[in-house]
Amino acid sequence: MKRELGIFSVIAISLGAMIGSGIFVLPGLAAKIAGPAAPLAYFVAGLIVVPAAFAKSEMATAMPEAGGTYVFVDKGMGPLMGTVAGFGVWFSLLFKSAFALIGLGAYLVVFADVPVKAIAIGLAVGLVVLNAVGVKHTAGVQRAVVFGVLMMLLVLIALGSSKIDSTAFDGFFDEGASGLFLATGVIFVSYAGVTKVASVAEEVRNPNRNIPLSILGSLGLMMVVYPAVVFVMIGVVGDSLADSSTPVVDTARPFTNEVGVDVVAVVAVLALVSMANAGLLASSRYPFAMSRNALAPPIFQRLSQRSGTPVAAVVVTGAAMVLLVAFVPLLQIAKLASAFQLLVFALENLAVLAFRESKVDWYQPTFRVPFYPGLPIIGIIACVALLTQLGTLPLLGAAGITAVGVGWYQLFGRSRVTKQSASLDALRIRATEDLVSTTRQSLQSPGSANLLVVMRQGIAEDRERAVLKLGLQFVARNGRVGVVHLDGPGQAPGSHDHPLDEVADATVATDELDVDEQRTRIRRTALLDAVEKQDPDLLLIEIPLLNRRTRPYINDVRWLREHADRTVLFFHYRGLDDVKTIAIMGSGGPADVAKITLAHRIAEKSGASLRLGHMLSEAASETEGKSIRTYHARLEEVTETRIESRVARAATLFAVLDELTTGADLVILGAASRTSTRFSDLSERIAASLDLPVLTVRPAVPHKPSLRRRLLERMIY
Repeated sequence: MKRELGIFSVIAISLGAMIGSGIFVLPGLAAKIAGPAAPLAYFVAGLIVVPAAFAKSEMATAMPEAGGTYVFVDKGMGPLMGTVAGFGVWFSLLFKSAFALIGLGAYLVVFADVPVKAIAIGLAVGLVVLNAVGVKHTAGVQRAVVFGVLMMLLVLIALGSSKIDSTAFDGFFDEGASGLFLATGVIFVSYAGVTKVASVAEEVRNPNRNIPLSILGSLGLMMVVYPAVVFVMIGVVGDSLADSSTPVVDTARPFTNEVGVDVVAVVAVLALVSMANAGLLASSRYPFAMSRNALAPPIFQRLSQRSGTPVAAVVVTGAAMVLLVAFVPLLQIAKLASAFQLLVFALENLAVLAFRESKVDWYQPTFRVPFYPGLPIIGIIACVALLTQLGTLPLLGAAGITAVGVGWYQLFGRSRVTKQSASLDALRIRATEDLVSTTRQSLQSPGSANLLVVMRQGIAEDRERAVLKLGLQFVARNGRVGVVHLDGPGQAPGSHDHPLDEVADATVATDELDVDEQRTRIRRTALLDAVEKQDPDLLLIEIPLLNRRTRPYINDVRWLREHADRTVLFFHYRGLDDVKTIAIMGSGGPADVAKITLAHRIAEKSGASLRLGHMLSEAASETEGKSIRTYHARLEEVTETRIESRVARAATLFAVLDELTTGADLVILGAASRTSTRFSDLSERIAASLDLPVLTVRPAVPHKPSLRRRLLERMIY
C-alpha cells in the first residue's frame, strides 16, 4: 500500500474512532451509575488504556503493516490467539457501531418524533448497502467531522464552564468504588478506537514517528477532553444528566438558542453516523483479513469487481449489527462492547510481552514500551480486574467469544494454518536454556550408583556379554550392578557364570525369577518386587527380536517400563563392537538430557562422536530450524564432545530416518512412558526398522511439561 497518510490524517483516524458515543450517549449512563464521579471514571478508563496504547505503538513500529491487533496477536501468540483476537476486535467494533446507531436515534428525536429503534435499524441497513457498493474519498469528510466535533466540544467546555453549579458535585463519591469502577467499565468502549490507527500502519508516512505520536497524543488529548466535557455536563445539567439520552444537547440548552441546539444535534448525528460507518468498515475487514490467513471461509476475501469491497464480509457484519440494534438493550451493548475491548487490550499487552521475551531477530521496534515489563503486566491485570466489575453477562460474553474463537480455530483453522509465533519461539528459547542447564548438571554426576540389568533366562553368552558391557559404561566407580534373569514360556530356570571379567570396581549380584508362565500377574509382581528390593536408579533391559517365544517376555518388560519409577533403558542388540558414531534422535524434551548423558558416557570411553538428529515438519518455520541448530551448538559447548547437527524436513520421521542414522554404530531414542501390548510405540517401530543396535530411554520423570507450559502451548500452537 502507498504511504499517503500524514500526521493530521492519522490523528483524525485515531480521534474519529473515539469521539462519538463516548461523549454523545454514554455520559448519561455513567452519571446514573457513578453520580458526580463520572468524570473520574473517564479518566480512570484512560489510564487503563495507557499500557495497551504503548504496546500497540511499539508493535506498529516493528510491523508497520495492515491488520492491527489481529496481525500483532497472530504473530506474537500464534494463530489460535490471533483467531480469538480477531473475533474480539470484530465484536467490539460491531457493538460500538450498534451502540452509536441507537444513540443517534435519540438525537433525531430533537428534530421530530420518530421511532428510535426503527430509524437505527434503517440506518444500519443503509450503511451496509453503502459499504457494499463502495465508499471512496471519505478521508476528507472524516477529518472535517472529527475536527468539527472537537471544536464543538471545546466551545461547550468554554461556554459551559460559566454555567456550572458547584452543588451538583455534592456527594461526589456517594456511589463508592463499586459505582466508579462499574461506570469505568461501561464507558471503557469510549477509548476503543484509540489504537485503531495501527491497522492502517501500512499507509502511514514515517510510521516510526507518526503512529506513536497519533496513538499517544490522541489518547492524552481525550483523557483531558472526556473528563472536562462530562464535568461541565454534570455542573450544568445536574442530576437530570442520569436520565438524559442526549447529554450534549441538554448541556447546550442553557446557553444557546434553538438554532444552536439544532446545530449541536446535527453535529452529534454526523459524528455518530461517521463512527458507526467507520466501525462497520473496520470490523468487516477482520473476516476479510482472517480469510486471507485461512482462518475464515474463502468467500470473505472475495472483492466486488465494481466496488473493490469484500461484500460478503460487509453483509455478514452488517447483519450482525442489525440484530444487535433490534434486540439488545443499550446498556448491555455498552457493557459487552467494553468487555470485548478489555479482552483485546489484554491480548495486546500479552503480545508485546511475547515479542520481547522471544528475542526474535526480525522484531526491531523503533519505539519501545517504557517501564517494561511492569507496564504491560499492569495493563493485563487492570483489564482483567475491570472486566470482573461489569457483571455476569459481559463476563459470559468475553468467555463466550474466547470459546468461539478457540472452537473456530480447532474446527476450521488448525488444519489450514502453518504459521509460528513469537510466543512459541520464546518457549523454545527458554526450554532450550533449561535443557542445556540440566544437561550440564547431569554430565557432572559420576554415573549410576545402582544398575539393574534384566535379561531373558537362557540368553546367548555373547549377547549377555554385550548387554553387560554396555550397562557398565553407565555405572559410577564403586557402583553396584544387579542382574535378573526372567523366565519365559517353556524355559527352565537356570544360571551360569556371568562373563564379568571386564568389570572393575563393581559389585555384581544375580537373581533368578522362576514363576509359572501362566501366572502373568504374579510374574510381573515378582519382577517389580525384585526392582524394589535392589532399588536401582537405572534399569537396563535387553530386548530380543519379537517372536512367539519372546512375546511374553517383551510384554512383561513393557509393563515394567510403565510401572518402574526410575530411568529405564531398552537395548535392542544387533552387534556392538567399535563405537565411533552415536546417533541421538532429538525431541527437544527432558528425555534429551538422559539420552545425551548416556551417549556422552559411552563417548568418553570409546572416543566416539555424537550426532544430534532432529526431524522438522515440512511446514516448520525457519525460526524453528534455527532454534534447533542453536540448541545443538549449545550442547556441544556443554559436552566438549564433537557434535554433528542434522536437521531434516519431512512429513514423517521414517522418511528421513536413513539420513539421520546412516553411518552410526549406535542409535539412542527417547521412549514413551506407556505403550500397548498390541501396538508398539514410535521408538519400538523405529528400532524394528533399523539394522543398528538401538537404545531407547525413558527418563525417571517422563516428559510432562508443567501445567503453565502446557496451557501456553495450547494457546499458541
